[in-house]
Amino acid sequence: MENVKKEFLPGRSYPVQLDEKMPNTHRWAILGAGGIASCFAAQVIKAGGNIAAVGSRDAKKAQAFRCEFPSIKNAYGSYEELMKDPDVDVIYVATPHAQHHEWAMKCLQHNKPILVEKAFTQNYQQAKEILDLAKEKKLFVMEAYWTRFLPHIIKVKELIDKGEIGDIVQIIADHGVCFPYDPKHRLYAPELAGGALLDLGVYPISFVQFLLGNPTRIIAAGSGTPTGVDSNDAVILEYENGQGALAMVAFGSLASSPVTAAICGTKGRIEIQRQFYRPSDFTVFYNDGSTLEYVSKTHENHEAGSDGLFGMCFEAAEVQRCLLEGKVESSVMPWEDTLSVMKIMDEIRRQLDFRYEGETL
Repeated sequence: MENVKKEFLPGRSYPVQLDEKMPNTHRWAILGAGGIASCFAAQVIKAGGNIAAVGSRDAKKAQAFRCEFPSIKNAYGSYEELMKDPDVDVIYVATPHAQHHEWAMKCLQHNKPILVEKAFTQNYQQAKEILDLAKEKKLFVMEAYWTRFLPHIIKVKELIDKGEIGDIVQIIADHGVCFPYDPKHRLYAPELAGGALLDLGVYPISFVQFLLGNPTRIIAAGSGTPTGVDSNDAVILEYENGQGALAMVAFGSLASSPVTAAICGTKGRIEIQRQFYRPSDFTVFYNDGSTLEYVSKTHENHEAGSDGLFGMCFEAAEVQRCLLEGKVESSVMPWEDTLSVMKIMDEIRRQLDFRYEGETL
């Protein structure tokens, strides 16, 4: 087809330096030794970063984590020991959602900058308390929504900002994964702030917020599990931009969905392939019938991309860049956006009547 062009996405892209190799300028510690912590460590170490310590409330688990990654110098059997390590420059908080607030606050009280796994906290109020303390102590904090730092997402944002597809009219994005029902699994356990929203819904919601900002109206529908957390949700977000844009997001833990995203504008649309929040390719379809395909070198050339988690090194590199520049927040994942996403998710839960322990939404 002669009207189809192809362009390869570079390893580096504006507004942050996106490179497959990150400088060994800071000593990281990981608070929590679960699955997401292992993914982060593997990718940061592979990219050349320095993971200096890991901490777990189970000493054997911490030692096993260190055995998995022999370059890690210290393994601590408590989070308190980890936070007191003078050889740690920045801490990645990788506990379940329900524990983010507690340990993020304690890290800041120990004067440690932090990267906090998404969803940032259970609710807006917890997020605000963390960021208020960070502002008071002038310490760096960022939510670990690593998707925003991937080359293809940065390129999509560039194209939209320069008007390549005109004014946004609609965004459609989904994230459904089939998890067998297990009351003890983190996705179904209310004591761990389980449910589809914080674990899966945060991806399309933060994606939409990145492109459109704060909605003026939210309409949510969904269902729950026997344990009392949400499991199958759909949300419409309304915006007061020039075209009165609408975003439609769906997410759930009961069935696998396409996990794609489409941004539809007055001059054309952008379609991001499965899975949109991972290293991926996308195509621009213009109203005149022409097509431009963007292929991610990260996605194409690295087998590690097949696990869907390659790219965490980009967010870690952004943290280091901000720390070197003396910043307390990232311009790509600023505090205001974290608070906005938490406020959106609070409203969704309010409409669906899902609450976590001790909450009064």
